[in-house]
Amino acid sequence: MQVLKEEIRIKILESAKALFLQNGFDKTSMNMIAKKAGISKSNLYNYFSAKEEIFFHLTDRVHTEIRTVLAHLLDHESGEAFDYHKYLAWMSDKTIKILIKCREEMLLIMDCSKGTRYENTKQEFIFHLQQHFMQEFEEHNISIDDNCFMSHYIATSLMEGLLEPIRHNKSDEWIRKNIKMLIEYHINGYAQFFTDVIS
Repeated sequence: MQVLKEEIRIKILESAKALFLQNGFDKTSMNMIAKKAGISKSNLYNYFSAKEEIFFHLTDRVHTEIRTVLAHLLDHESGEAFDYHKYLAWMSDKTIKILIKCREEMLLIMDCSKGTRYENTKQEFIFHLQQHFMQEFEEHNISIDDNCFMSHYIATSLMEGLLEPIRHNKSDEWIRKNIKMLIEYHINGYAQFFTDVIS
C-alpha cells in the first residue's frame, strides 16, 4: 500500500509539472492535475492541499541552488589580476550542470511561475547581474552614457541566452555545447569590450 501511495504521489508531481510547463502555474487547476494523474480531485487533496504546495515542492530546492550559483558567479575578483579564462571554465561548468540537471524546474521558476512567490525571480536575477556589471564599469573607470541601460541590456541578454537552450528540450550534449558557446561569447566579448574601452 505504501508503495502504491508513493507511485500516486510521483504521478501527481509529474502530471503537475507537465501542466505547469504547458500552461503556467496560474492557468493550471487542481482539477486539471487530478485528471492528468488519473485520480479523483478528493484523492489529490489527500496528497497536496493546494497547487501552490505542489509547485513549491517541485521548485524550492532548485530555487535555492540557482540563487547559490548566482551568488558565486558574481563573487569574483576583478581588475588586472582577474583570470577570466579560469573564471570562464568555472562559470561554464557550474552553469551547465545546474541547467541540465534542473532544466524543467528552472523553466518552471523562470517562465511559468506567475501567481507564485517566484514570479519575479528572473527579473531579480537580472537586476543582480545588472548591479554587478555597473560595479565593474565603475571599477574600470568606464563612463558610458546611460550605462544603467547598458548593464541592464547585458544582464537581460545573458539571462535569456542561458534559458533559451533548455527551452528547446534537446539532448544534454546539445544544451551543454550551446551554453558553453554562449558563455564563451559573453565572457570573451565582455573582456574585449573592457580592453577596447580602457586602451
